[in-house]
Amino acid sequence: MFKGFKAQVVIPVVAIALVLISCGAVGFSYWVTKHEEEIVQRQVRDKVAAIQALFVSTEQLMDDRTRSSLALLDEQIASHGGAERGPAVTVNGTTVNDILVGGHAQANNFDIVDYVTRMNKGTATLFSKDGLRFVRIATNVKKADGSRAIGTELDPTNKAYATVSRGDTYFGVVDILGNAYFTAYEPLHAKSTGEMIGISYVGYKADLSVLSGALDNSRLLESGFIAVADDKSVRYAPAWITPEAAQEHITNADGSWIVNRQALPEWGLTIVSAFPAAEMQSLSREIGYSVGLAGLLIGVAISLALFVLLDRKVLHLLGGEPQAAASFMKRIADGDLAVEIGVQGDDTSSLMASLKIMQMKLKNLVSAVRGGATEVTDQARKFEIAAGAFQRTRDDTAAQELLRQTRAVGSTLAVLEKSVGRFKI
Repeated sequence: MFKGFKAQVVIPVVAIALVLISCGAVGFSYWVTKHEEEIVQRQVRDKVAAIQALFVSTEQLMDDRTRSSLALLDEQIASHGGAERGPAVTVNGTTVNDILVGGHAQANNFDIVDYVTRMNKGTATLFSKDGLRFVRIATNVKKADGSRAIGTELDPTNKAYATVSRGDTYFGVVDILGNAYFTAYEPLHAKSTGEMIGISYVGYKADLSVLSGALDNSRLLESGFIAVADDKSVRYAPAWITPEAAQEHITNADGSWIVNRQALPEWGLTIVSAFPAAEMQSLSREIGYSVGLAGLLIGVAISLALFVLLDRKVLHLLGGEPQAAASFMKRIADGDLAVEIGVQGDDTSSLMASLKIMQMKLKNLVSAVRGGATEVTDQARKFEIAAGAFQRTRDDTAAQELLRQTRAVGSTLAVLEKSVGRFKI
């Protein structure tokens, strides 16, 4: 099966081609895989950058509004006569010193804070300082049940707490009762003594309504996603995955997900992208299989083309296997004209057909030469007899016989010359 000329030529060529194609396929597959991974990573970067830009633009807008509202709150306190520490008062079950603005108690008095929010929206609060505590005595920040959050304390873990405790103003995003607010916290000092008696606060609940749409459009591969988390849990996630499921994938306890994080320091949040490593590997395998299959098909196409070309351009001209043609020629050259040369169908133009014709002509020539040689031998014997008779008798009959035998020998030699003359030497 694999001894023919086509097989002997094609198999090595195809083997080399397949090795080269396989190496090329592996290299190309590796390049394409890395390229696809880079495309996915670029998509991640672009989508994360878009979400980050959303936070930045929101932050810039909120910063302007927050500073404007804080200035309005300061102006209201100053225009009403300034702030002073007041007597102890109970606010929603919490005892703390009151704050007097122009002599008017502010505990449970919402005129100033509501005026600020009526003019500039958002929220406003007056905190009373009690040792290390800051207690809300006037606010329009609402609790989950819809009531004002008076009597609640500023969380010591709040990023603003340390700043205002040092007597500095804080601008930034903080978590207030489970919601993200862009805020300003400013120390509130007594007009008469300059003592810090509380905090004036304004803030806006972060308007991230467009974030939901951005996250919903941030699918990575088949099941990957982009979410926004704080240091405890996922705060914002796409609609098609629960925050709990997103948190589980982000935690990535089994290492089966590729997770990247981009911090939002001002917000205290982190943009997290996550997608299954198996999906990336599946994509890589799919690409590798496709490239490998393409290489295999190319190899098969080369093999078929080579077989067809050899058959039409080489074997068709030879009329058979080259080894067979060489063997026949050697046997003929060695004098074996009896060899049987097979010719396919009505083939008259191939090497094998020409070789068969040459064999037939050589056979005819040998046959003619052999016949001529026998006839010459016979004519020579007759010539000798006629010559002997002429020498003995010297008569006309013997002379005519000798002449006739001489002519016969000449005629036979002429036939031999004509037979040999057909071959050019």
